[in-house]
Amino acid sequence: MNLFGNGVNVLLKKVTSLLLAIALVPMAAFSATAASAPVAPKAVQNAVKVEYNKKQIAFPDQAPIINQGRTLVPIRPIAESLGFEVKWNEQTRTVTINKGKDNIRLVVTQKIANKNGQTINLDVPAQIVNKRTVVPVRFIAEALSYKVEWDPKTQTVLIADNVNPNQVSQQEKPKDPTKPATDEKKPEQVALIDKESIEGKSTTVAVIGLYRVTGKVDPKADLTVVIEDDAHEVEVNPDGTFKLQINGDEGIRSFTVKAEKDGKQDTFEGEFISID
Repeated sequence: MNLFGNGVNVLLKKVTSLLLAIALVPMAAFSATAASAPVAPKAVQNAVKVEYNKKQIAFPDQAPIINQGRTLVPIRPIAESLGFEVKWNEQTRTVTINKGKDNIRLVVTQKIANKNGQTINLDVPAQIVNKRTVVPVRFIAEALSYKVEWDPKTQTVLIADNVNPNQVSQQEKPKDPTKPATDEKKPEQVALIDKESIEGKSTTVAVIGLYRVTGKVDPKADLTVVIEDDAHEVEVNPDGTFKLQINGDEGIRSFTVKAEKDGKQDTFEGEFISID
C-alpha cells in the first residue's frame, strides 16, 4: 500500500508539472508578442486649424478635416466669425448666408452654390459631418470674397480681408459700382422673390414624377421656373402667388425660380421635398 501510494504521488507531481508548463506557454508567447508590438501613436497628424486675420477660430464640436486631399471646414463658425448670419433649412437641406446685400445659398450634396443670383462651382459638394455642414475651403474665397491661403507646415487655413484688389481670388473680383460694366451688362439683383414662401414638392406615380412649385413673388414680375433643363413661364396672380405643376422623369431633386422686372432680376434655388 505504501509503494502504491508513493507511485500515485510521483505520478501526480509529474502531471501537475506538465499542466503547469502547458499553461505557461501561451502566457510567455503573449508576453513576447506584446513586448514586440509597436505602441500606437497618440495622434497620426496635427489637427487642421483656421485663422482669421491671425486670430484662431474655435470649432466647438466639429473641427476642419482633410478628405481625399480636400480641406473641408464647418461653415457656420467661420461665417459667423466673419460677420455673416447663417440659417439652416432641414427640410430642403439648404444653408443660407447673409451679410448686407450679399445672399449666399448652398444645398448639401450639390457642387454649386448661389451668390446673389450667380452660380459658383465648388470643388466638392457640401457635406454633413457630425451634424455640421462642411464646405471646401475655396468656398470662403469664392462665395464670401475673402483671401484664403494654406500653410502646410502648421496645417492652418489662413483667412484675411481682401484689402488689396491684387489679392482677390481670380474667380471673383470686387465690383466698383461707380464704373460701368464693359464686358457685358447683367441684370441688377433685387429682392423680387419671397424666398421664405417658395416650396417644391414631388411624388411618384408608377414611374412618372409629379412636381409642384409654389410661392410668392412681386406681382408685376415675369416669372420662370427651371426644372432640369426645361424653363417654364408661370403666371403670377395679382397678390403675387403662383403655382406650377408638371409631370416629368422621376428622381428630379432641384429647381430654380427666376423673377425679372424692369431689367432687374432675382433668383432662388431649391430642392423638392418628397411627399411619397
